[in-house]
Amino acid sequence: MSHGSLMAMPILVINMGVEMVYILEQRLSAQKIPGEKGQKVLQDVVKTMYYPRFIDELFKPQKIYSLQSTRQIFDRLAHSSIMRLNESSMDKLFDLMAMGFKYQLVTCTSPTEIINVTVNHLQCLRNIVKEADSLTALLDQCQATVVRTYGQMSSTECAVVRQTLLSFFQDRKVKVSLFLQEGIQNPDGHIVVPASGHLPVEHALPGAISYYAAGSVVR
Repeated sequence: MSHGSLMAMPILVINMGVEMVYILEQRLSAQKIPGEKGQKVLQDVVKTMYYPRFIDELFKPQKIYSLQSTRQIFDRLAHSSIMRLNESSMDKLFDLMAMGFKYQLVTCTSPTEIINVTVNHLQCLRNIVKEADSLTALLDQCQATVVRTYGQMSSTECAVVRQTLLSFFQDRKVKVSLFLQEGIQNPDGHIVVPASGHLPVEHALPGAISYYAAGSVVR
């Protein structure tokens, strides 16, 4: 089995975990939960999610979990604070987490871009818990592990990581009202892949014609 396929789990859990914190933050705000109490919920979840022992186990080469097993991870993480969600609320939370990350995964222009997405997620999460120095230290450690682990991978290995993740989400087509309103999801649940945007690094513009002479580009 390819090394890339054995290293998809950290990318899955980290990105879906950040999506979970985003959604919880919005729900707490919408429910007008006092700021201090809301921060305590988010900080408890982040502390559990990025606990060094958990991260160490997560980064060990392993086959990607099933959808049900992955759901169980986030069940435990979501309830690591004083917050309690019933099964229906947890179902909706997990669906939003999954579709949010699936959208980012599908719209990446190159396999290596998913690493940039992961690092960006961790940096955004740092802003959410910036008042807790101990948590920002945990996020810094996790980011360093991401960069160290995936920065050494070839483009081919990164492509295998992305393909493994796409296979994980292949049949996940939950309709999200915001996605439907913004036209980034079709009524049948498929994600709309944009036909425009920036090109991947070191990729030529499609349709460009180059002329070679003696092994070198002349125009």
